[in-house]
This record gives sequence, C-alpha cells and structure tokens, in this order.
Amino acid sequence: MKKSVLLTLLCATALAACSTTATKTADTGDQSAAVKAASASVASDKMSAAEMEARKLEAERAELAKKSVYFGFDQYAVDAKYRDVVKQHSDFIAAHATDTVMIQGNADERGSREYNLALGQKRAEAVRKALTLLGVADSRLEAVSFGSEKPRETCHEERCWAENRRVDLQHKDK
Repeated sequence: MKKSVLLTLLCATALAACSTTATKTADTGDQSAAVKAASASVASDKMSAAEMEARKLEAERAELAKKSVYFGFDQYAVDAKYRDVVKQHSDFIAAHATDTVMIQGNADERGSREYNLALGQKRAEAVRKALTLLGVADSRLEAVSFGSEKPRETCHEERCWAENRRVDLQHKDK
C-alpha cells in the first residue's frame, strides 16, 4: 500500500512538472508572439514616422513653391523686396542637401514668343545668381524659361500681367 501511495505521489509530481513545463513553453510562445507583435508595431511606427516626415517635407516644399519672385514690366533684376523670398529658398536648399531646384522664368503675354522666352530666361538666371551669391551650389540649380506659356492669370489687364511676370522655384529631391 505504501508502494501505491508512493507511486501515486510520484506520478502526480511528474504530471505537475510536465504541466508546469508545458505552461512555461506556452508562456514563452505567447511572449515570443507578443515580442514579435511589439517589434512589428515599432517598425510600423518607424515607417509611419518616416512617412510623416516625408509628408511634412512635401508640405514645406509646396508652401515654399507659392513664394515667387515678381518683376516689373520688361525687368529682370531681382528687386530688393524679393530678396527675403530668395533667402527663404536658399535656407531651405541649405537645410536639405539632396534638394535640387528648377528656377522657372515667366513673362506676361505682351511681346513676341521669342522675346518672352528670352526675358523669362534672364529672370530665371537673375534668381539663380542671387541664390549662388547666398551660397547655393550652382550644380543644384537649373534655370529654364516658360516665356508666357504658363500664365497664372489670363485676363488682359495690368493686375494679371503683373502676376505673370515672375520666377517660380520648384524644389525636388534628387
């Protein structure tokens, strides 16, 4: 009888040990799954942070693209009141080492197509020169002219012509 009690006790101890091991294994499996889920969440958060940073950068570029340099009739020298706009573009370029900028010269509809293309190019080159004087590498800049091909306003009066005599700066990542 003592043998049967002892045998029962031994079996109960063995079963208890097995169930503890099984529970520990299951817990470890659960922990492993939890660690994997947490890692995936962290990776997802990092991706979200990267995506958020990219969206923020695009929003900054879009906001900066709204800041044009305007010119008087038949003029292509950067007026002192627009030097601050050029400086803002320069600072942004300096802060973003992979940015390149397309400097787009525009003219109003008055004048021939050839004249407006040449005037737009002179305006773009004037802004390009102002940016290089502020320390922007010339290799990061491209000056092009659209002449009167890309008007913002289409009416035939001074307020529209004044809006179309401008240089736009389009920032993009290499």
